[in-house]
Amino acid sequence: MEPKQGPKEVVSGKHCAVSSSHPMVSKIMMDVLRDGGNAVDAAVAASLAGPVYEPHMTTISGTVSFLYWDAETGKSYFMDASPTLPKGLSPFCSHPYAPATAAAIPGSSAGLKSMLERFGSKPWSELIQPAIKAARDGHKVTSWEYALLFGGTGGRSNTLAGRTFFPSGRKHYAPDGFQVPAGELWRRPDLAKTLTASAEEGPDYFLSGKWAKRLVEEANSLGWMISLDDLAGYEPIWVEPTHSMYKENEIIGIPPPQRGGFYTGFLFGILDYFDLDGHYTESAETLALIAWVLRRAHLDRNLIHDPDYYDNPIDVLLSSSYHEIVSKLWKNSRPKKDMTGYLELTHSKSAQRGSLPATGYIPHDSCELSIVDGDGNWVQMMETSGGGIPGVVVDGVPGSGIGWERYALVEPGGRTQHAIANTLIARDGAPWMGIGSPGDCIFTVPQVLFSILECGWEPYKAIDAPRFWPLRDDWTLEVENRISIDVVKGLKRMGIMPRPLGEYHWPMGSMQAVWRKEGSYMGTADPRRLGIALAY
Repeated sequence: MEPKQGPKEVVSGKHCAVSSSHPMVSKIMMDVLRDGGNAVDAAVAASLAGPVYEPHMTTISGTVSFLYWDAETGKSYFMDASPTLPKGLSPFCSHPYAPATAAAIPGSSAGLKSMLERFGSKPWSELIQPAIKAARDGHKVTSWEYALLFGGTGGRSNTLAGRTFFPSGRKHYAPDGFQVPAGELWRRPDLAKTLTASAEEGPDYFLSGKWAKRLVEEANSLGWMISLDDLAGYEPIWVEPTHSMYKENEIIGIPPPQRGGFYTGFLFGILDYFDLDGHYTESAETLALIAWVLRRAHLDRNLIHDPDYYDNPIDVLLSSSYHEIVSKLWKNSRPKKDMTGYLELTHSKSAQRGSLPATGYIPHDSCELSIVDGDGNWVQMMETSGGGIPGVVVDGVPGSGIGWERYALVEPGGRTQHAIANTLIARDGAPWMGIGSPGDCIFTVPQVLFSILECGWEPYKAIDAPRFWPLRDDWTLEVENRISIDVVKGLKRMGIMPRPLGEYHWPMGSMQAVWRKEGSYMGTADPRRLGIALAY
């Protein structure tokens, strides 16, 4: 199971299916399920091991977003364990490469603890063992991991220079003075020691135990005057998921303060008011419409905040009356004439031949998990960074912080907003699919679901299909190259200039999906990254 980019297998089994962005993490989930654990046990084990295998994507001192369908109660649940800004303290960062990134109280351990207490069946001490083994014995560094640890994923602070600014970062990411080369084993004894202590004391080791005390000590020494009460007092919140219908499918998404349920429900609500003339890879009209709707959703995101501090108009944003108005805005703002000539006047001949270059936008990243077990419990969740002190590694656990300038309306104590889009699709009262992705999945998950729910495509074909970012303010559209020249010409007639992203653009995410089909559980992963699905 060597991690690699490229075409991925669709797997099937009678008992369960899992998908993650790293083969070893998928194997850990499958081992837990084979050993009698349930979907939540598998999710906890994977979330503890993920930061060992993918330190360029996530950390134990970060965020957990957990969407769950419980077969026993026949209900969906959502838990938000995103970081918080400490009450009484202004945003703090001592990292010069990330002046607008604030240190934050981590949510991961408290979130995993809450998941396990409410729906799990195996003890923390057992589920953490694969992570301990991987940290102690080492994992083979992939070229993908090496490149992203060195070059970063969207900001200077997570390049190797940023990660090694502080002495603790140098010790962690450059043992013996050098980054561990691709193909070599990376052993992390400090992290293994921390995880072993947590196996003995449980998740509270990260909340009120020695690790928590060490984080407070490091924070105070840098001028971030948090207390142990700030860490021990963190509690995840359980919130009712969003629910919207498209044809015979119920789309179960994640609610405020997160955005995924809004973007997906918003797109499909507006599509109800259009007679589409084909898939977006075949129709410029469809591609332009979806790209514009996602742009419109991104503008409205500023209405969504921590529900403890703000009213959230999610019911209005997902209402048919609002969708009808937005659909009329598009229908009544179309160009009346062919705009190709305008683009020829305003862009060079070389731009017309090769299109405009991509903007180079790279979203921050994370790890998505898709799981369905033999009892019909479904987990769709993300574990990612966001907590701790940017650039500081505490006993083997890196911190990253949050981009606080994006959360200007988050009060101290409020929960931060992330680009997360964990989604379950139900029919006849029970899920038949779980899907999600890292990256700016608020844009990409709706696109993949469009191919499945509207066009009837099989999940892997939908995941493999070209993706795109929302329509930009300058009416350019960044899109993977695999659309036809007729679609490109159709976009130009509307005054939209393409910006090609290459055949497959890795920042478009790592879509993980499991689904039910004809009595079997199926699973697959995204060709853009290294993950795989497993089933039995």
